[in-house]
Amino acid sequence: MASQLPHFILQPALPATLSVVGEQLAFAVRRVYCVGRNYHDHAVEMEAKQKDLGISAGDQVRDPPFFFQKPGLGAIVDASHPKAVARYPPKTRQLEFELELVVALKSGGRRIPAADALSHVYGSALGVDLTRRDLQHKAKADRRPWDAAKGFDDSAPVGALTPGYVPEGGVGLELTVGGEVKQACTVGQMIYGVADIIHHLSHEVELCPGDVIFTGTPAGVGPLQVGDEVTCTATDGTLQPCTFTVAAPL
Repeated sequence: MASQLPHFILQPALPATLSVVGEQLAFAVRRVYCVGRNYHDHAVEMEAKQKDLGISAGDQVRDPPFFFQKPGLGAIVDASHPKAVARYPPKTRQLEFELELVVALKSGGRRIPAADALSHVYGSALGVDLTRRDLQHKAKADRRPWDAAKGFDDSAPVGALTPGYVPEGGVGLELTVGGEVKQACTVGQMIYGVADIIHHLSHEVELCPGDVIFTGTPAGVGPLQVGDEVTCTATDGTLQPCTFTVAAPL
C-alpha cells in the first residue's frame, strides 16, 4: 500500500525563506545554527565585558567551537530589500547587532570531513545575529541557557543568498548603523573557517538540506535603537547587502 501523507489537526506553517540571487524560487530554511566567539577580537571584547560584570569568562579564546540555535520560523528576516524591518524585542534595554557571514546547506550528514564540507554548501549571504545582551549577561551569570537572549522574533536578518559561493579569507565584511561603520573584518580572521565549522557541527547533530549557519561575529558589537538603519556589505562585489530598519515593537 502506498504511504499516505498525514492529516493535521492544525495546518502546518510555511517555512521561513530567504531570497536567492538570480532565482525566483526561495530557499526554505530548516534549522538555524550559530557559532559563538569565532573571532579572536570579539572573544577578547566579550571577556572584558564579562569581567566588568563579575562573570567568569574562562579560556574562551582557545576553546573549541560551540554552537547555539535560533528558531528558523520567527527569527529569520529576509533582509534582501531596503524595506525589511526587524522589530525591537520586548524585555530588553540592550539590543545589539552582530555582523556575520551566513552559509546555507544543500546537503548534509553526520561526521562530515572538513575536506568535503564545502561541497554541502548551497550558497552564502550576509546576516546579523541580533542579541538581547542584557539577558545574555544575566543568563551567563545565572548559568542558564541563552535562548531568551538569542532566539526571539526577528533576531536573524539575512540578505539574499549567492548560490555556489563561499568567500575567501581576504574578503572584507562591514556593518554600518545610520551610515557609520561599526564592525569591519575579513573572513580570514575567523578562528574556525566554514569547512571546519561544518565539520565540527556535524559531529554534534545531523546536518540537513535547508540548514543555515551563522559563522560568528568580529569585535565592535553595539546597541541598536528603534529607527536605526543597519546595512551589511562585503568587498567582493558578490555577496549582496543585508539591509533592515529597527522598527518599534508591536
